[in-house]
Amino acid sequence: MENTSMFRARAASFNFQKWMSFVAAIWIMAISGTNFDFSIYSSDLKKVLNINQIKLNNLAQASDLGKLLGWVAGFACTVLPTWAVLGIAVSLGFIGYGVQWLAVSGIIQPLPYYVMYILCFMAGNSICWFNTVCFKVAISNFPSCRGIAAGLSTSYSGLSTVIYTNLSSVINPANHSLYLLLNAVVPVVFCAIGAIFININPEPYSVVKHQDEKKNMYIFTFTALVTALYSVVYEFLPHGLRPRELLYMGVLTALLLSILYVPLKALLSWKKMARNSSSRVIDLDVVSRVKVQVGFSITDQSIWKQYIEEINNVDFNNRDHAEKPKGIEDIEADKMENGIEQAGASDMAAADKSFLKPVPPVGEEHNVLQLVRSVDFWLYYLVYFCGGTVALVYINNLGQILESLGYSKTPVLVALVSALGFLGRIASGLPDYFKKINGRLPRPAWLGIWMVPMLPAFVLMALCSERKWVLYLCTAIIGTSAGAITSVAVPTSSELFGMESFGVNHNIVISNISLGSLLLGNMAGLVYDRSQKSNPGAGHDLCLGMDCYAKTFLAWGCVCPFGLILNVILSLRTRKLYNSLYTNHTST
Repeated sequence: MENTSMFRARAASFNFQKWMSFVAAIWIMAISGTNFDFSIYSSDLKKVLNINQIKLNNLAQASDLGKLLGWVAGFACTVLPTWAVLGIAVSLGFIGYGVQWLAVSGIIQPLPYYVMYILCFMAGNSICWFNTVCFKVAISNFPSCRGIAAGLSTSYSGLSTVIYTNLSSVINPANHSLYLLLNAVVPVVFCAIGAIFININPEPYSVVKHQDEKKNMYIFTFTALVTALYSVVYEFLPHGLRPRELLYMGVLTALLLSILYVPLKALLSWKKMARNSSSRVIDLDVVSRVKVQVGFSITDQSIWKQYIEEINNVDFNNRDHAEKPKGIEDIEADKMENGIEQAGASDMAAADKSFLKPVPPVGEEHNVLQLVRSVDFWLYYLVYFCGGTVALVYINNLGQILESLGYSKTPVLVALVSALGFLGRIASGLPDYFKKINGRLPRPAWLGIWMVPMLPAFVLMALCSERKWVLYLCTAIIGTSAGAITSVAVPTSSELFGMESFGVNHNIVISNISLGSLLLGNMAGLVYDRSQKSNPGAGHDLCLGMDCYAKTFLAWGCVCPFGLILNVILSLRTRKLYNSLYTNHTST
């Protein structure tokens, strides 16, 4: 009985850590989407550095180019403790944004352009480190509902601009450079808290399947929906009233704290939940791995079965109540066959990492060289480029777009886009609650579904963007689609190319944001500068009117149909994999 008590204490600790890690990841994501507010302070950068539109776009591209080294963050997650990865993320962001703030605010002399470029690169790369940690928490700790967990955790990054906009309005609404200071300082506080609780350690959590997992996800989803709708409605209300903004921040803080209910419930009521559990799905394949994590030997299988029988009220010797588990010998044989034996981890890992192995089919583990040789990877890469990347490039240019059309409320619209992106990310995870839908539709197909409304949005803006309602409507559509696509991509990467190298592989996928920023952003800058030269009365390096971006909108819109065609091909190629995945999930 003493051993079972130790097991229960450990299990309670693991369950609390799993949910507390998720909450901490959500908090970090809520303040780490610092790249979305670039368009708010971009005009200040342009004036201080005295640069044209192409050079300003290059600074936005520098931030996106930071994602080219995102794979380093993925690799670091496999060899460094979580607190160290978060420390690197905070350091890069603090230096990158902090020094920019000193220059833009006039505390120090304007820095050379190449120095600002490097700082933007560092700031952009810091986001990859934050995201990788949070993605790993969602994907690794919740393998049975990774789509929901990924959608929820990534959705909160849409709150970042809303949070920073309101904090800036409370402190000094006229000072847009304040966003840079907030981007540098706020993540330090949140990561100091998050580093205490975040634990990327999935193995012990799969020992017993908990029926309450999906119920808890409903709670998180409901809270996220309330938060998103509240933020969207708030952005339509008049701004500039300090009491109202303080009230908003107070309510938002309460909503972010309310999700602590789930981990606290797991900690306080675990014993009752475990005794009354009707779950009979026991995964004893992790016995030897739990041996390492729990910290004491469980080689005596009878003790292990005694514990499982007690908390689940299952008699393993009665086949009418439960399926008899595999013996230790069978477990070891299965693990040897699958190449994941823990006793010889170093040798097996070395063999598994061989770059000479052929490209495996989707659904199996891919190392980096196998990934880049995969046809499915390049289809997926280009689909993301034509959807999520195009939308993010539009958001990066939103400040200049609004300025060219004579609109002054840039922070308000950018915050609205951020809030709608939050809503889109939540919506992207909702199909995971309905297995019948996912059973018929591969997850990559949802990338195409969310891409569809972007095409008419770009075309409509090209034709009549001078109408305010058109600009707001189309921007809302693109922002929602951008949020959904970036969220869907997280579980898709793990399902197509495996969990072992997920951190590296997914960061390679999103490196196309850098490529898109370079190609599509430069194209927008060239069109802008040519339009400005044909309109000399607008002022130095300033273009006014529809012509500044009309051709750019059409070009961006033309990219979407190409992505849709590739998405259909990718969905057909992965249909068999997803039929198998969801059939297995339904049966268990």
